Amino acid sequence: MSKSLPPIFINLIYVFAIGLNIVLLRYFSLRVDALNNNGVRFCVGALALLIWVWLKYRHDFTHFRRQPLLLVYAFCVGLLMCVNMYFWLEGAALTNAVTASISSVLGMPFGILVAGIFFQDERQKLKQKTFWIGCALTLCGALGFVLYGKTMAVGDHFLLGAFFLLLSIFIRNLQNVIVKLVNKKLSVFSLSFITSLTTGITSLALSQQTGKLAELSQISLFLLVGLMLIGIYAIGVGMVLTFDIIQKQGLVTYQILELIIPISTALIAYILLGEQIAFSQLMFAVVVIIGASLALNLFPHFHLRKKND
Repeated sequence: MSKSLPPIFINLIYVFAIGLNIVLLRYFSLRVDALNNNGVRFCVGALALLIWVWLKYRHDFTHFRRQPLLLVYAFCVGLLMCVNMYFWLEGAALTNAVTASISSVLGMPFGILVAGIFFQDERQKLKQKTFWIGCALTLCGALGFVLYGKTMAVGDHFLLGAFFLLLSIFIRNLQNVIVKLVNKKLSVFSLSFITSLTTGITSLALSQQTGKLAELSQISLFLLVGLMLIGIYAIGVGMVLTFDIIQKQGLVTYQILELIIPISTALIAYILLGEQIAFSQLMFAVVVIIGASLALNLFPHFHLRKKND
């Protein structure tokens, strides 16, 4: 997927696309039950992916038949995704969009620790001093960006929502380990198809068991169509692009990108919703950019390019 574009452009697209995705998911989380939300979005996304996989990656179905363990991995990712997104949507509904994005910042140390424990190539990145300096700057900048924001509103259920978001981060890191395990064995589209289909069907089944499935008939056609369209967008950005980055650039790089997302979320909320950004937040945004550049080793990259030119 990222063969035609340099990683830095893929990463920029990811950061801003996820920022928009968070704002949109926050909007729908307030209007549609979490299980119904996940069920509709993931099933529609799976249908769109099935068409693409059938046209471009049909040979992956042969891999599933020859290596059933790959199918088991994909199903596990789907089940974890179901639980992950349920807690994330519940947490986003009880807090706000920026808090939902900053939860990834708080989960970063755990994510990097997991990556270093399981994978040798990830441990190599952890040995670089510039990585840790960059991580420290990015972490401080990201936390400062949110804490100094003027739009932070703490409601009665804020702490419960924050707890749900942290649970989501814990589950997401386990999910990402499995994604890394199937690296180069499956295309991200095929993995995303099985994952989204499993998540969607599981969510709708749980919704039926809890008696909430009937609520889908009560929402407006406009909201339902919007949810379906967001489902296709969210699967493409939040799953296909995410899996691509994890498999080709690593879990550590993915964790660093997660630190930048609160900034893109706030900028998009400013453009679409008119939410104000404080001057102090802009200063912290600069710190995040510098820190992320160090952690992602962008300065040596540009230096080498200039030297070769």
